[in-house]
Amino acid sequence: MQAPEFSVVIPVYNSAKTLRELCERVSKAFVDLNMSFELVLVNDFSTDSSWQVIKELKEQFAEKMTAIHLRKNFGQHKALLCGFQYAQGKYVVTIDDDLQFYPEDIHLLINRIEETQADMVYGVYEGERQHNNFRKWGSNFVAYIFEKFGNTVGQGSSFKIIRQTVIEKVKHYNHSFTFIDEILSWHTTKIEWQQVRHAPRREGTSGYSLPKLVLLSLNLIFSYTTVPLRFMTWFGFFSFWICLLFICYFIYMKIVYDAFIGFTALIVSIFMSTGLILFSLGIIGEYLNRLFALQHRKPPYLIQEVLK
Repeated sequence: MQAPEFSVVIPVYNSAKTLRELCERVSKAFVDLNMSFELVLVNDFSTDSSWQVIKELKEQFAEKMTAIHLRKNFGQHKALLCGFQYAQGKYVVTIDDDLQFYPEDIHLLINRIEETQADMVYGVYEGERQHNNFRKWGSNFVAYIFEKFGNTVGQGSSFKIIRQTVIEKVKHYNHSFTFIDEILSWHTTKIEWQQVRHAPRREGTSGYSLPKLVLLSLNLIFSYTTVPLRFMTWFGFFSFWICLLFICYFIYMKIVYDAFIGFTALIVSIFMSTGLILFSLGIIGEYLNRLFALQHRKPPYLIQEVLK
C-alpha cells in the first residue's frame, strides 16, 4: 500500500468519550482537503474503556488506522515517540485526545509548513489558553527555562506538524526520560508558528495533576539542562563570600571590642555549611542517577498489542 501524505499521531489516555469524535473530525478534515492520511493511536495504558473504543474505531477506519496498546503508563512524550515508529506519512501531525485543539485547524499547519519550507510548525493559541492559572504559570516557567538554558526555541504546544525527515532522526531515541520538543529542537532550527484555536476541556480532568506537573518540571530540568548545577555553583560562590564577610566581622569584633563570639554563631555556621553541602550533593546525585539509568539501556516504552 502506498504511504499516505500525512500521519496523525494521537497519544491516548482516558479519553473514551472524545476519541470517536476526534477521529471522525480528523478524517473529515483530510477528506475536505482531498489528501491521504493515516491515524496512529497510542493507548498509554488508559484505565477507562479507551482501548475498547480504539478497537471499534480500527474496524471503522481499517487500513487508515494503526493502534498501539502500551504495557503500562509511560507518559505522553514516550507515547508520541512510540507513535513515530509507525508513522509513514511525509508529514506527521500530533494532536491531543481531549478536543481542546480543533482538528479543522490542521490545514493551517499544512499551509504554514508549505509556505515557509520549515521542518516543524507549532500550533499556538490565538487567545487565552483554556487552562487554570497554575497550569499556565507552570507551563510558562518551564518554557522560559528551556528557551534560555536548553535547545527548545520559543513557544511550543502538543499540536504540531513535523517533516518525516526530522521524525527519522528522533524516533529511535532511547532515554529514561523523554521530552519530545527538546529532542526535535536538537535536530532542526527551521521552526515556525501558526495561530490556532483552543477550546475548554469538555470531558474529565487533565492527567497532569499538581504533583505530576511538579515532578515533570523537575525531570525536564534535570534531564535536559544544567540549570541546577549552575545554580549550585553560583549559590556556593555567593554563600562563600557571605560567610567570609561574617568571619571578618566576628574577627573584627573580637580584636577591637573583645566580643564573645558565642555558641549560636558556631551552630549557625555549621548548619549553614552542612545544609549547603547536602544540597549540592543532592543535585549531583540527581545527575548521577540519570547517568546510571542510561547504563541500563531500558527501552523508553513497552508494547503489549498492535493493531495494523
